[in-house]
Amino acid sequence: MDRLPLPGESLHSNSMWSEHGGKGLNVALGAHRLGIKVETLLPLGTDVVADAILQLLQDEGLHSRWALKIGEQSGFGVGFVAPNGENFLAVYPGANALLRPEHVEKVVAALPKVEMVYGQFEIPEAAIVCAFRWARGQSTRTLLNPSPWRLPTPTLLALTDILVVNETEAALLFGQTDTGDLLPEQWLNYLPLWVTQLDWQGDLLVVTLGELGCVALTPGTVIYQPTWSISAMDGTGAGDAFSAGLVLGLLQGFELDETLKLACACGALVAAKQGVLQNLPTLAEVSLFVQAKNIPAATRINFAPSSD
Repeated sequence: MDRLPLPGESLHSNSMWSEHGGKGLNVALGAHRLGIKVETLLPLGTDVVADAILQLLQDEGLHSRWALKIGEQSGFGVGFVAPNGENFLAVYPGANALLRPEHVEKVVAALPKVEMVYGQFEIPEAAIVCAFRWARGQSTRTLLNPSPWRLPTPTLLALTDILVVNETEAALLFGQTDTGDLLPEQWLNYLPLWVTQLDWQGDLLVVTLGELGCVALTPGTVIYQPTWSISAMDGTGAGDAFSAGLVLGLLQGFELDETLKLACACGALVAAKQGVLQNLPTLAEVSLFVQAKNIPAATRINFAPSSD
């Protein structure tokens, strides 16, 4: 689009593309390409789209044993993209909305040792709570991306170790209305204060800031990591690529600033091109990108965590 449409407005678009996607599939494939062994619980319909997705999984070398045909129609999404890469999306969950705790229980009973469980809000919260509760019993870390946005319940937050939100979602999470013009240094100052409003005792909160990079909060430390200056073409899926890179860095035990740099690189590589799945990078591609481009060092502030 030449620009994003206003409410009630119809505009011509300059191009159109379509591909398989969804946050769960994007992150699973992104992590797989980075070398992580992935098990994906993927709700599908009984339509031709589901058959095409199963073929995609096979072609990519991802297991499809937990791709469950539990509804008539697979999920579907529509997005609009502006010239600067900004976008907005609408998602119809389809079979995703039918995922139940009993589906999760069947899968986790058959899984080997798992190092991290990732959940997002294209599926019902009850299924995520079931998976995270199982993970907590296995001493396995949990990562929640509450997108498409809805406010996580206290039950889910209590089971969440790592929380990843974008700038808009962070404003809704903390009840703020004027975060759009915040500079990174302001995020560094405000985030430790805002997080105290949540009844959450997790290990890591990450707020992605698009072309500005990201800010991350751990107990006692807040870090701002800039990203690379690129000509963003399409921000669709960049946050999912970021999450895949974040997972890799955390599983590999990298220092947090290196993990955030890796995640930012994954997001930048996707945002620089049109489309998502075909642009999710391999680890070799990320390494070459990082080596070829300079990025400012992270800014770190240490503080005394508040206590009751």
